Amino acid sequence: MLMATQSPTTVVVVTAVMLALDIIVVFLRVVARKQRRQPLKADDWFCFIALTLSFGLATTLFIGVAQKALAYPTPTAPLRIRTALDTSNEKTIIVSRLQYIFLVISVPALGAIKISVVCFYRRIFVVDKTNLRDFSNAMYIFVIALVSIWTGGFCLAFMFSCKGEFAAFWTSAISLITKCVNTLELFFAFAVSDFISDCFIIVLPIPMILGLHLPVARKLGVLFVFLLGILATVASLIRMIWVTWARTVGFDVTLDQNRKLSLYMFRQGNLLTNLLLVLITTSLFWNMLEVSLGIIAACLPTLRGLAKAKSVDSLVNSDRDKISIRSGSASKKSKDSSGSTDGHRKDNSGQGTDFITVADHSAV
Repeated sequence: MLMATQSPTTVVVVTAVMLALDIIVVFLRVVARKQRRQPLKADDWFCFIALTLSFGLATTLFIGVAQKALAYPTPTAPLRIRTALDTSNEKTIIVSRLQYIFLVISVPALGAIKISVVCFYRRIFVVDKTNLRDFSNAMYIFVIALVSIWTGGFCLAFMFSCKGEFAAFWTSAISLITKCVNTLELFFAFAVSDFISDCFIIVLPIPMILGLHLPVARKLGVLFVFLLGILATVASLIRMIWVTWARTVGFDVTLDQNRKLSLYMFRQGNLLTNLLLVLITTSLFWNMLEVSLGIIAACLPTLRGLAKAKSVDSLVNSDRDKISIRSGSASKKSKDSSGSTDGHRKDNSGQGTDFITVADHSAV
């Protein structure tokens, strides 16, 4: 159930398993590069950055569970349903601190994964990477720049959400209300933009893949490998649903105090307005899953070469080489037939043009 908070065992086991899988796939990515005697490129290095940051995310969750702050009920005073807005206890302070650290780490981790994937697209689909007039090359560069701005912007926004008074984030709900920006709207903007960017990056290479001159079965296989990134997008979608739900559901006294990020209430006259109600453990849990699944999805196209099959980049390069050879042969035939009759010259010229058109289409 999406609205259920994960148990301590679930958080620890799933986090440990996903971290181990991330380490394995990144290691195999390096092995695949070495087997094909290819140097490490930008997409590989950004994957390494994402893996390093995922260690930080996993450590944050482990610490939270070990201190019985995450995935545990918040201790409250006797006969009290929930803690007052201007008070706090040790556990809630730990939870808020861990959440702050988690947010600051998770944004660059997600950004590194997105940039790694787009760099991979550019490496295999763009022939002349210095030609900025090439639409594909310019588009990939633009997307990389856009993701970089998105990453830096939200990282700084979360880091300075309390306008330099960092302790206000975890001191009490009332300090967060009075000294920080509207964090609910910030969370919502981040979750929605993250999901939209994931969807855009997944569909970005589809026209290029469909344009490859490969057998239908092999083309669908390549497309399937690329679309495995949908797994990470599902985690992103669930987290977005969480934030949207928290934004609209309002206060519910049946929810446990610690299973919220915080209950922020602001008095306007006699009206009590609910500003934020988020289950923190579940929110961080799905955020961690998105990062881990994103790393796996980013590595899968490269790992295809380890299964005694051509990797995705090898298939694209092979297709490009075949078309180039055909184009060259057709051009040579056209030149050799220049002394022939007009009708014969016209036939050969038409054949050469067909091959050149296909080559140009593949390069785009």
